[in-house]
Amino acid sequence: MNTKLPRPPTIPSLTWFHGTGSHAIQVTIGFIDGEPKEIFMRTGANHDHTTCDRAWVEALARSISTGLRHGVPPDAYIDQFQGISCMSTFDATLQRAIRSPADYLAQILKIVASPEFIAPTIILEDNIHYDTNNTGE
Repeated sequence: MNTKLPRPPTIPSLTWFHGTGSHAIQVTIGFIDGEPKEIFMRTGANHDHTTCDRAWVEALARSISTGLRHGVPPDAYIDQFQGISCMSTFDATLQRAIRSPADYLAQILKIVASPEFIAPTIILEDNIHYDTNNTGE
């Protein structure tokens, strides 16, 4: 397996939120060199999910982050998670049914892993871009 990619001190990220009634899911994806490498997930609204449910979702996100930073391609997760079902709601932003937190994450990973997706970049003061490759450019 590949060596773990070091995490820069600051990385750009995007957050998606899906909430309908008691099914609230928040996914934040951090990007290194334009690729998804860090995942944060939260579930629940109005105390409808147990602490253990939230812990499992956090463990899932950490595991995926570890894999992504070791070179596992997003498609490996998309193929495994898409269609996992424990609920059924509709997301107006994605224009798709959401069947579970894992399914929601798979749908978002599919978007950010597509060739058409342009990952966010970090611009520091004086329009200096953070160099995640440490090449000095």
